[in-house]
Amino acid sequence: MELREYKLRPGMMKKWLVWMESQILPYQISKGMKVLNTFTHEDEQGEQWFIWLREFQSMEHREEVYARTYNEWWKETMRPKVFEHIYENEVRVRLLSPQTLMD
Repeated sequence: MELREYKLRPGMMKKWLVWMESQILPYQISKGMKVLNTFTHEDEQGEQWFIWLREFQSMEHREEVYARTYNEWWKETMRPKVFEHIYENEVRVRLLSPQTLMD
């Protein structure tokens, strides 16, 4: 499981959500990405965040999906547009490990 958090630039939330829904999510899903859910959050300082969860069958599967998704086209065309909406130095990616605590 992958938890991704992006701090949005001021005034970009609406544009980001439209772009995610119309361009980024369909593209990533077409490459084999399994997106579980998306969220927005406003922190104590009034900063806006976009948060999403993605799931992979294994770390090897994650690497395969990343290779298909983040190709030259993505790097040259999409990546620069991403950072028009979000702060590059405020991207957090956390790998989560499931724990079964209750049966």
